Amino acid sequence: MSNMRKGKDYLMNDFTELLKNQVFNEDANGFEPRAMEKLSINGSASQKIKTGAVVQTNGDILFRLYAPEAADVRIDFSGTHIRTQKGQIITMEKKEDGFWEYTLPYSSRDVGPRDFIFLIDGASVLSPYLPVYQRSHRLNNYIEIPDPDFTLHHINNVPHGSVVYRTYWSEVYQEWKRCLIYLPAEYNHEPAKKYPLVFLNNGGSENETTWFSASKIHYILDNLIAEKKAVPMIVAMTNTMAFREEDKEQELLWGWRDMIINDTIPFLESEYRLYTDKWNRAICGNSFGGVAAGLMGWSHPELFGNIGFFAAPVRYENIWKKYEENTHMHWMVENGDKVGEQYKVLFFSRGEAEYLTNKNLQMDDDWLSRNGILRQDCTHMRLYAEDFTHDHSTFRRGFADFCKLLFKDEERHLGQHDPRSHKTAT
Repeated sequence: MSNMRKGKDYLMNDFTELLKNQVFNEDANGFEPRAMEKLSINGSASQKIKTGAVVQTNGDILFRLYAPEAADVRIDFSGTHIRTQKGQIITMEKKEDGFWEYTLPYSSRDVGPRDFIFLIDGASVLSPYLPVYQRSHRLNNYIEIPDPDFTLHHINNVPHGSVVYRTYWSEVYQEWKRCLIYLPAEYNHEPAKKYPLVFLNNGGSENETTWFSASKIHYILDNLIAEKKAVPMIVAMTNTMAFREEDKEQELLWGWRDMIINDTIPFLESEYRLYTDKWNRAICGNSFGGVAAGLMGWSHPELFGNIGFFAAPVRYENIWKKYEENTHMHWMVENGDKVGEQYKVLFFSRGEAEYLTNKNLQMDDDWLSRNGILRQDCTHMRLYAEDFTHDHSTFRRGFADFCKLLFKDEERHLGQHDPRSHKTAT
């Protein structure tokens, strides 16, 4: 079912009120608005000037960079997937005072966190006056563009949880590993209460910080929990891209999967008040992180009773292109009508713009349908219309809708499966 959006209605509107929310100023490296750049132009006294990128009240992005000695300045803007191709190289215009500028018009196709990097005479350069996050196997600058149809990631007057960085020893890797953990606001005030656990996997070119720094999942959960649209839960983010050398010779996720089972889950259960049964545990992710969620969740139904795919294939297509080669999916083929006995929630979300051009996602739906999985009450589909594609504006929507469905039955503290359907995320 397609979720329609109103974004195009805002093309001529004023985003002044939306931009007042503090989420447009804070980032993972600072909470207050960033200082402006101090520049002395043509021998003038030093003055503070806003450089980098600034969202205008109409949603346009004004890019401005001071590089008087540069001969060529461009922007590698990866947010324009639909306008041309995946990514767009934008040529900036040099002004007489040594500034390079370009104004990118607002588009409802490009909302949410959009990453980019400056190219100065061919060299990739990060602006120190803008926030960064990990994507495309590197740090990128990014800017949050108003998304009038999705404001769950805004900072509101609700109880706020915490995100903690934890380092733990992995016997599987024989080295230290790190995970980010979201704790709901009530965690430290309810010392006798236990909580369900969600593993949130990052995409293939990201790391354990991206969901936190780019998609603001801590604010999304704060708002959902305050609105009683989601139950309080703990979310753990590890680096899905942590490969061992020996994994490259077989299946890249082998070591990561063993680490989650043998190291990460025992560590979290020893440090936090968690329910330890499968019905109170979920695994999900975007893109390659969703592939990892399926590989883990379908291989180990005794550990995970809920799986979420956010713009992610159901099979490990990079390694096993044929569905029958994905051995972790064999049980689903043989027992499609019994899927609801093993899983409480199977969730699939994707953007319509990507879905219409991605044959792999269409083939996945055909496979899910042929094997009876789409008919099960535990299965939920979300298609975000109409411009949404493979980016965090789509991923964060999927994460929010998945969380709305999780751990809803009142008997979950007993570790019992309640087969009642929760088909609609409200």
